[in-house]
Amino acid sequence: MRATLFGCAVVVALAVPAAAQHIIAVYDARLGPLDRVNSSGRPLGDLCAVIQQDRANYHRFGKRDRVDDFDPIFGDPAMRSLIPSSCRLESGHEYLRDAVFNNQGFGIIVRVRVLNNNGALQLLVSERAG
Repeated sequence: MRATLFGCAVVVALAVPAAAQHIIAVYDARLGPLDRVNSSGRPLGDLCAVIQQDRANYHRFGKRDRVDDFDPIFGDPAMRSLIPSSCRLESGHEYLRDAVFNNQGFGIIVRVRVLNNNGALQLLVSERAG
């Protein structure tokens, strides 16, 4: 119930025109081997699909890396479905596209900023510093 109410609030917030980008949430996530395959075990080939699977693993399946942070938005499957079309790499972090798929260890840690960009959901992805 609480997640549904929050999801509705996010949708309303996105519907209100904004003069600039407004940060809704920021979270860190380790994009590891479990995130690089879909729920049926098929390999994913797109970074934004990996981010979507990471959030499904976190919220739906309870498969969490120690570094994965909670986010207040993607517990709702409808909101998770928006990730592939609204996800972008931040300038200077384009190397992450290859790094995520070439990494054989524990995965790459990314920082995801979720924005209301003039009424549209936008995710900006960068490597987490530190």
